[in-house]
Amino acid sequence: MEGQAAFPERMDDSSIDFRILAEDAPVMLWLTNLTGETIFSNSIYKTFIGREKLEMLGGKAWFDSLHIEDQKKCLSIFEEAFQTHKSFEMEYRLKRHDGQYRYILDHGEPYVSAEGKFAGFIGSSAGITERKESENDLKNSHKELIQYNREMGLINELNSYLQVCRGLPETYPVVSHYLEQIFPDWSGALYLFNEKKSLVESITSWGREKIRSDEMMEADDCWALRQGKPHDAVDMTNRLLCNHTHEEVDSYTCTPIIAQGEMLGVLHMEYCGETKFESNELTERYFDSRIRLMKTAADNLALSLVSLKLREALKRQSIRDPLTSLFNCRYMEESLEREVSRCERAGEGIGIIIVDIDHFKKFNDTYGHDAGDAVLVEFAMFMTEYFRSSDIVCRFGGEEFVVIMPTAPKELVVERATQLCHKLHDVEIHYEGGKLPAITASFGVAYLSGDNYDQAPIVIKLADSALYEAKRAGRDQSVTKINFKVDKK
Repeated sequence: MEGQAAFPERMDDSSIDFRILAEDAPVMLWLTNLTGETIFSNSIYKTFIGREKLEMLGGKAWFDSLHIEDQKKCLSIFEEAFQTHKSFEMEYRLKRHDGQYRYILDHGEPYVSAEGKFAGFIGSSAGITERKESENDLKNSHKELIQYNREMGLINELNSYLQVCRGLPETYPVVSHYLEQIFPDWSGALYLFNEKKSLVESITSWGREKIRSDEMMEADDCWALRQGKPHDAVDMTNRLLCNHTHEEVDSYTCTPIIAQGEMLGVLHMEYCGETKFESNELTERYFDSRIRLMKTAADNLALSLVSLKLREALKRQSIRDPLTSLFNCRYMEESLEREVSRCERAGEGIGIIIVDIDHFKKFNDTYGHDAGDAVLVEFAMFMTEYFRSSDIVCRFGGEEFVVIMPTAPKELVVERATQLCHKLHDVEIHYEGGKLPAITASFGVAYLSGDNYDQAPIVIKLADSALYEAKRAGRDQSVTKINFKVDKK
């Protein structure tokens, strides 16, 4: 064509030696025969593979250097190219002479013999490791972003549920449910300080494996609690173990839960995944990301738990008597209405006991109000000890107490009041190093069942009436009113 130089039909001695040109080309060049065996590779290709390996394996050196995971794919592409005699491209990992795998892009073109028949492929191999690493980094970043958004979404859901929990025990299954999803390859436990701040107790746990950590510990047993910052022991060969962990524990972390300067507990997590990391860098990257996520989870737990504790404290102040810690009159009225309605629907009875400490005003005048307070506290403890956990013990006012016994048989209610009246004789109350005189109390009992639930609005009045009968009869006794008539005029 005009403007283009024609190749000479015959090369003389001054012509370029194309074999030398291919040998010293700055890219990897190769040539196969009709059966796919490599019959030529240039200098840079030989240097990459390793000259000794090429001399030893010849045309099989390329396949031997292929990454095992890429062999099947490359053979498939190769076989199709030799069947169709069409050009091809393929990416794979090839082992360099130093043992490192590098990403390679092959481009092959068919060539023909002097007779015009297909004779094999001539091709070039270009290193694309840097490009692939950039692509992989981008993919990993995208994958990590998706994972991060999912994890943050779960943490937000966790916070949402924790905010509407009515008490700490209600939070335990919520925490387990969400942390198991956020950390699928980890087992863990949430430890919180007890009320006296003397011990840290495991209140809930999660994961497919049982954690290797004590269920109860002192604060000094955990490095995270001592330092007030996360302690990680993910390096199995070089780590400092907490005293609460067992010797056979695998990689683990402890993250303190701190809110508003108050240490609430610790989040203990143990790795139980089976992921095989390709490099130390990937291992470190994974555990660093998990430790950061645990810190985020612990911070969110801290805010939710301290808020819940504050709500519980405020609620406690509103429904508890500050001196005796029993429920107050307000809570008694709310509970009575609720329990009466519940027992009536269930067709079960409910008992009401009103207790009044005998001659309490005289006791106060004789020994002082502080001694009187000591009596009230001791009496409240006595009442709590001898009633069921389902019963509601309240301070009605002054030296008067009310007990609500839902779903209790009539006989049990009467028997409990009678027994307590007698057991009170054995209660010893100590004040300022001395023993106060024994106290007695009067008990009034009322009972609602299927045939008299219409009298529920005045059941407290009925029990109060029975109490005054006990007082008029000489105190230190129990009087029961089960069936009664009310003037409805």
